[in-house]
Amino acid sequence: MEKLAHGHSVAAFLLCTSVSATDLAQVAPLSDLQWDAIHSKVNLLDKVAYFPSLLPVIMKHREALGLSYRQTRALRLWRKENYRKMVDLMNQIIEHRIELSKASLNANLTNEQIFDKQQEIFELQEQVLRIRLSCRQIVVSTFSAEQWANLGFVLEEYPQFAGLLDL
Repeated sequence: MEKLAHGHSVAAFLLCTSVSATDLAQVAPLSDLQWDAIHSKVNLLDKVAYFPSLLPVIMKHREALGLSYRQTRALRLWRKENYRKMVDLMNQIIEHRIELSKASLNANLTNEQIFDKQQEIFELQEQVLRIRLSCRQIVVSTFSAEQWANLGFVLEEYPQFAGLLDL
């Protein structure tokens, strides 16, 4: 019951904070404080998406990573085109998970109906993954060996990323 209540509070938090996602889905540069705010919100969403959100960290440390104007512009454009859509999908996942939890205790639903609800969640997660992979592709295709090494040092500041980057 506590987990379900926590799910409701996370969903409510994300639904409330996603309104500000429009402000963050811009091409204009964000301040370090704005990137920190994105990181804290997206960190909660990582529990929904199972794929690390490195964009806020990369953009906050763009100077230390030595990002070029072209790289920075590409990542800002990605944010403008995808951030809102990604947050909306993640909110849908949270809502569907709550529905799935309720359905599991509904004696009027068949196992197949519950399975279908889980499949809907998987489909939403795949959509989120595809969006996140498009950001990953920008990083993978443009980072130099030196930038990867610098990213390794930057990630040491973030315990949730410990051990994810093998250099």
